[in-house]
Amino acid sequence: MKDAEIIGRLATGIGMGTSFTQLPWAKHQFIKYVGVNPYPGTINVIVDDPGSMAVWGRLRQTEGIRLENPNNGPHDCDAKCWLVSIDSKIDGAIVLPLVESYPIAQVEIIAPVCVREALDIEDGDPVSLFIRN
Repeated sequence: MKDAEIIGRLATGIGMGTSFTQLPWAKHQFIKYVGVNPYPGTINVIVDDPGSMAVWGRLRQTEGIRLENPNNGPHDCDAKCWLVSIDSKIDGAIVLPLVESYPIAQVEIIAPVCVREALDIEDGDPVSLFIRN
């Protein structure tokens, strides 16, 4: 899947990314396994292009980089990650929470910087994700 591209549009999420990326266990694993010290928060990309949706569907079926949540609460979950380049300018990672209710067309991304500010983008703007692993 390396060098595959997913194209979508930037969207505002539900606000859980900020707290999640700063949880000590999550931050530690992002740095250790993905090589990203995450900026507080994530960006959400909604995939509505059929070709990109096919790429995202195939990627979701791969093993990815596994993050193990050490907790067992009702809102705790494991995740899978894949390294990406955001608009060929910022290296980051897709984070897929392993929960049944996660929206199929949503791609959540962590990066070491505030992507919205660094790329000067806002909701509705196109975003390209190039798979690096």
